[in-house]
Amino acid sequence: MSQSTPPAPEVFFAERFPAQMNRQLAEQQEAAAAAQRALEGMRGVEATLRFDVRGPGGGTWYVNFAEGRASAGSAPTHPPFLSIALDRGDFEPLWREAGDNVLGFLGGVSGMGAPIKLTRSRVEQIGAVKGALLFELTGAGGFRLVAHLGGEPPADEAPPATAIRVDAQAYRELRAGALQPQDAFLAGKIQVEGDMQLAMQLALAVLSPD
Repeated sequence: MSQSTPPAPEVFFAERFPAQMNRQLAEQQEAAAAAQRALEGMRGVEATLRFDVRGPGGGTWYVNFAEGRASAGSAPTHPPFLSIALDRGDFEPLWREAGDNVLGFLGGVSGMGAPIKLTRSRVEQIGAVKGALLFELTGAGGFRLVAHLGGEPPADEAPPATAIRVDAQAYRELRAGALQPQDAFLAGKIQVEGDMQLAMQLALAVLSPD
């Protein structure tokens, strides 16, 4: 960074340069402490996710977490804190948008700008939300899914209380962190129908600290 008047060498080497090095050390220590907290939170996850894919080639899958490690199972080891249901035809579009982290749509619509991490705190926050939401990515290559929060979905599931529809281009900007959710909502690129409070509760849970 250029400055109009350089400091005297005795001031620079005795004060300013050591202070700059100490600031870098403090910043690195803070980043390392934050990373350690996130790692401990991820290792503390004891939970289950449920996925229902309807139609030919579909089925029900449980992903169980023990000390943060995920493994597929034929049965849940815990009551699912989140269940996701979608038609078989929506699977490929979801995968193209979210990749192997199928929960990416949660971080995307919340404007995280980064893949969602499952930490103990975040699982608890999401599991505390009760209800079902329809999430729809509109436009070419879009998809629909229902996220049921708070235990196994009922056998005869009622229509979701909330529908969240997001323009495809806006969704990609949200995932990249180039667009803020409130700006997208005000511009009509995110549309929420039904229980607005449920949508806000889920967004706050997703955005809770690691």
